[in-house]
Amino acid sequence: MYAPKPMRPLWPPPVKRNKPPKVGRTEDARRQPKIPLTHHEILALAEPFTRRGRHVDLAGSDRLARRILFKPTGYPDTPDVPGGLTETLVLESHGRRHYGLIRTLIDAAGRVATLRSDGPDPEALIEQVDAVDPRRHFPSLGGVRVACSYRIETEPGADGSADGTSRLVFLSASTDLDGIGLELDARVGHGMPAEIRLLPAPQRTIRPPEDLLAVLGWAWRSLRPFDTGWRAHLRIPAAEPARTPDVEAKLARTLEHLVATLGSPPADFHRTWLRQRWFALARRTLGLMTVAGLVVIGPGILMFGAPEGSPLRLLSFVMPALLILVLIARHEAPSMKITPLPRPLPAGAWEPIRRETR
Repeated sequence: MYAPKPMRPLWPPPVKRNKPPKVGRTEDARRQPKIPLTHHEILALAEPFTRRGRHVDLAGSDRLARRILFKPTGYPDTPDVPGGLTETLVLESHGRRHYGLIRTLIDAAGRVATLRSDGPDPEALIEQVDAVDPRRHFPSLGGVRVACSYRIETEPGADGSADGTSRLVFLSASTDLDGIGLELDARVGHGMPAEIRLLPAPQRTIRPPEDLLAVLGWAWRSLRPFDTGWRAHLRIPAAEPARTPDVEAKLARTLEHLVATLGSPPADFHRTWLRQRWFALARRTLGLMTVAGLVVIGPGILMFGAPEGSPLRLLSFVMPALLILVLIARHEAPSMKITPLPRPLPAGAWEPIRRETR
């Protein structure tokens, strides 16, 4: 006769003991699958890739992590992508009938772009990846070569199956503007804005105005400093198929603007974009004015003696809730500081440091 199992406590103990981790048992190791890939499984999964000229790199593959690495493949030099490209494939086995294929492309300048596809069939994944021209990852925008990363998304068919149409979903982009790195990160949630980051190299010292990108329109927000550079939010559509073309178009416009602006003296920016700078100033203060208006209207209704039970008196009590809804709908906190008026920029706002040669 078996004794019953002791009941678990209804609440955790008041003091939780922090046990030292076991040697060799890291957080990543505990999350890895318990069953590593066997040699026969690797051969079976790699068979569709072998037929397409890809060969397994057994030394670089990780059986415990269930990751199969393929040997690099080179693409010839073309006028669109000078210097050629180097491709590396990684097949991840997340479980039964769940695989992920990652293609990494590196150009002659060292720019890196990725393409990811997930699905239940490795052969279908390599067909989807090969259908995407590698040169599409390295477009020339504003005279600058950009590395763009995507994810393949498959829409379900009419009958609910996975045999639907596939499309590319924009993830991120990166490039270099004469010592100033630019990154566009669109790996955000539904309805959230993307982020543009300007990362100056050690030999470049920039002090850009807050409205450097905001002069382009309503979708571009003000620049704000962080640890390694400057960043700004970019409003994009919430869902596909409008999202990816919109991000690509705004990326091209951003690069054209930065190439023209950073290639000219800083004083030209104020003269060229004076009218747009004032519009950007009005947009930056709109959030602050909205918050201040909602805070003032509520007590103002009660102060001027709204009758008991009137809709205006009820509105005064729901003003805090309306304020919260406005902040949530914006997906970003409004700037609560006094924005300076547009002024001419100093001569060294983004001029490179000239080092003396001996």
